[in-house]
Amino acid sequence: MGMAASQARFLNLTARKTNIEYEGQQINQQRTALSNESANLYNQMLTLSVPVPPNTNDYTKVEYTFMVPNSESEATVSQITKVQGTDNQYTVTYSYTEQEQGFNICPTTNQSAVNSTKVSFTDERDPDNPKTYQTYQVTTATGKVLQLYKYGEVTSADAQHKDAYNDICEGTGEMYIANVGTEEKPIYQYYKGTDLDKAVSTTGNGKASYYSAGTVTVPKTESYSPCTITRDKNNRVSSFTYTPTDGDAQEFAVTTKTITDDAAYNDAMNEYTYQNYLYEQQMNQINAKTSVVQAQDRELELRLKQLDTEHNAVQTEMESVKSVCKKNTEDSFKTFA
Repeated sequence: MGMAASQARFLNLTARKTNIEYEGQQINQQRTALSNESANLYNQMLTLSVPVPPNTNDYTKVEYTFMVPNSESEATVSQITKVQGTDNQYTVTYSYTEQEQGFNICPTTNQSAVNSTKVSFTDERDPDNPKTYQTYQVTTATGKVLQLYKYGEVTSADAQHKDAYNDICEGTGEMYIANVGTEEKPIYQYYKGTDLDKAVSTTGNGKASYYSAGTVTVPKTESYSPCTITRDKNNRVSSFTYTPTDGDAQEFAVTTKTITDDAAYNDAMNEYTYQNYLYEQQMNQINAKTSVVQAQDRELELRLKQLDTEHNAVQTEMESVKSVCKKNTEDSFKTFA
């Protein structure tokens, strides 16, 4: 190979080597960008909140119950508070329900007979405008007296019962009102005239023989104070003793019940299932993007290895051509051996 040809070959190899190194730099920059993208996906994964399934203990509470004296009702302890100024005396607040005599809105076939006497009733809550209604004073089978009175015309209606009149009778017809509470704390029940069992016979002037009577559920809240509390080894109330100021002490055995709010727990479990689905969906999306980034990086890495092999081959050939150029230079310009 002549000197000119060797120089041309060397320059060609130098240009090729430079192109290989430039392409290698471009690949490294692309791999750096992929590395940054992979890091962003990892950071995004770290920000995800992992759903935690609900714990049944969070929806379970301990409830204390005992039997109300001289009653078949079971009371639930709603609160136990320490009596101020004492160390071991408490106030036990409890709630329960009792069945009391009242009127059924829809009479059944098995109706109990009660005596109902017609009297007059004057509503004087508004002294300037007293109203007189047709009234039935009803004595139940247990001897309790209930006031059942007929509601007046809608134009002269007592505002306290007007909404009930419009709802029950749709503004027309008869409505009867019974106070199953007390005069101080009235509890009103409303009935359509057609819902009451009308008198099947009369015995004398102004008397009706039969009306439908039944029971109503009355919620009550009471308390015992002062009380001493007895607890078991699990620190749960096992009994309490009530000592009145003018009577004998009463001990109440307490039953412990564990109540689980299944509806709330199921709602929480449904929410967990939904949030877990969203979490897995986001994780799958991140994993899919990460897989694409890794595949692109492997492809660039393989290309970089190819360029490295090519670069070594060009480097080796350049060394060979450089040797030829050196020999040609010596042969051409060296005058004496």
